[in-house]
Amino acid sequence: MHNFDMNLIKPFIKVYEFNSFTKAADFLDVSQPAISASIKRLEEYLGYQLFIRSGRNLTTTTSAQQFYQQVVGVIDVVDNAIDTKKQFIVTAPESILLQLIGLPNIQLIQSGDTEEKTFNDLRMRTIDLAIDNITQKDSNFCFELIHTEPLVLICCQNHPEIQGQISLDQYRQAGHVVMRLLRHNMHAVEFFSKTTILRERDVRVQVSSPANLMLAVQGTPYIAAMPAGLSHIAKSLNLQVLPLPFAISDIEYHMIYHKRFIKDPVHKKLRETFKDKLI
Repeated sequence: MHNFDMNLIKPFIKVYEFNSFTKAADFLDVSQPAISASIKRLEEYLGYQLFIRSGRNLTTTTSAQQFYQQVVGVIDVVDNAIDTKKQFIVTAPESILLQLIGLPNIQLIQSGDTEEKTFNDLRMRTIDLAIDNITQKDSNFCFELIHTEPLVLICCQNHPEIQGQISLDQYRQAGHVVMRLLRHNMHAVEFFSKTTILRERDVRVQVSSPANLMLAVQGTPYIAAMPAGLSHIAKSLNLQVLPLPFAISDIEYHMIYHKRFIKDPVHKKLRETFKDKLI
């Protein structure tokens, strides 16, 4: 491109991906007027409009969509060539993290509190991939079902009333330790249950992670539900692991990554590593 300023490409890509001048400016650590000026210069060079503003809404033109597809791959190749990072960063819930410990060149981080944080971290390349139970979709990302597991019930080995199995009446009458799913603003059992017969439970303790759930049940007459993938840890803590006394949906974990990496050979190898481990 004769006399073309390549520095105009990255602001365009970020405005396109965030669908926001403000977020693009924050990500690139520049002012919003600077982003607007870059887009205007790029539009003048290309000879067509890239974005249409209507109040607070921003719409990409068909020309912008075509231009993005042409340039995003080139920028990713350049970024990857100069990127000295040797370690992938991956987020996942605790029950999945513990199944992935020991994988080389991968830093594991527990999932964020909200789905929007996960999407933003992927957009901003703060993380390379996420594994999570996601309820909303975003057209910028790929979602691959990679693992399913049920919820199970845990209680002490020497529980005074529950031994080997639990009835629905015992479940209702027991004191409960619960874990709040912050993104759904409700407890795991209520979210995944297939029945509406569950009445208000006697919640005694509320925690934020499965590990704390197991520790809170230990040495008490309380019961709790947790992902089955942690059953081996529960048993090592001398806890019973039992099926729940009602129908419940499995937890579905998806591997989530930006569409820009669909054909990236290094990223494809990363995804295959997780498939081999979890499927």
